Amino acid sequence: MEQTYCKDCQHFCQHYVLWQNKLVAAYCGHCTCQKRLKHKRPDAKSCPDFLRCTDDIRERFVTREYLSKALLHRILTMELLPDMETP
Repeated sequence: MEQTYCKDCQHFCQHYVLWQNKLVAAYCGHCTCQKRLKHKRPDAKSCPDFLRCTDDIRERFVTREYLSKALLHRILTMELLPDMETP
């Protein structure tokens, strides 16, 4: 039987960090199986509830995650008012 890992499961939610204006996958995530959050590493051996993740599901998750973090980062670094000259 082929060994399966958490990173390939539909229940695994990869965590991301914003580093040097780029979204980078962190070496951690969590499992949402059975309505309880379990912290996992992507290369951990999968549990009996493993469901292989399809590429379209993974791409949708990453896209939503990227858009929300990128938008938040831009808002927080946005210059709202121009610098005022002091007399």
